[in-house]
Amino acid sequence: MIDYFTISDTGVKKSAHASNWLAVDNPTDAEKEQLHEAYDLPKNFFTLGQKYSNVSFFKKYQTEEKNPLCLMLFVDIQSVDEPESLSSTVSVFLTPKVLITVSDNSLIQEVLQNFETEIFTKAGLILHMLQTINEHYLIFLREQRKTIEEISQGTAHGSNKNILEQTTHTEKNLVYIDNLLKEQLKTIDRLLDSSLVASDRDLAIEIELQSKQATTSVQIYREMLGSISGLINSMMDNRLNQLMKFLNTASLLLALPTLIFSLWGINTGGLLWRDSEIGSIMVVLLALIVSIVSGVYLFKKDYDA
Repeated sequence: MIDYFTISDTGVKKSAHASNWLAVDNPTDAEKEQLHEAYDLPKNFFTLGQKYSNVSFFKKYQTEEKNPLCLMLFVDIQSVDEPESLSSTVSVFLTPKVLITVSDNSLIQEVLQNFETEIFTKAGLILHMLQTINEHYLIFLREQRKTIEEISQGTAHGSNKNILEQTTHTEKNLVYIDNLLKEQLKTIDRLLDSSLVASDRDLAIEIELQSKQATTSVQIYREMLGSISGLINSMMDNRLNQLMKFLNTASLLLALPTLIFSLWGINTGGLLWRDSEIGSIMVVLLALIVSIVSGVYLFKKDYDA
């Protein structure tokens, strides 16, 4: 689908025919061929976002006719819960006459809803798209902060399977976003240093601050989650130590009566109660007393001293 828009001093308006901004979403083969012939697009332009889904890119070119062209790729996240599987690449192709964007229609609608009357240039549109994309990252990071707080509160009551799964899932998301933001920050820096956004410096500064805030936040949250993971591991080690202490104590208590019964099973003379009618009961009572005394001693002993 291709939507035509006109960007002018009065803002953005939808048009019924070709204008200076083409918003493309999931184009058909016929539409791809139409745009390729009309605007001399690279043949693989519409598949770049599918082939390189986690790559951000900025490159300025010059044609044989000395017309400047610019190709950009930005990665947008569409889900707070599954950012990796539901991310999408926004492809931007900029010429002196026309701007072509290939992205999900939901992103374009969000940009127009928030900034329709504030977009006066093609560079302004690109910057506002970046502003919207960055806001998606910041929303995701705020949700991750809430999740980290929940994990931290959960560890106060001990670790369990749900806490471990939540920690692993959050850590995986943060690793993905961290690397994505680092890659995208390089592209944004190159864009902001270029002459394309010279007339929108205020907005460019805000986007630069947005990007740095997202990059810094993800680093902080990863460190917070790392410290919580270390606490969870320590708690699990402590529980394992307590379990091993209990099992070792139990095995020792079971070994004592086994030893006593084995001694009284020797077929030689001289053993106490050998000829007594209540000899077996006496041996059992002896084993029971030794086990109880040993158990009380072992469970009261402070092994940390």
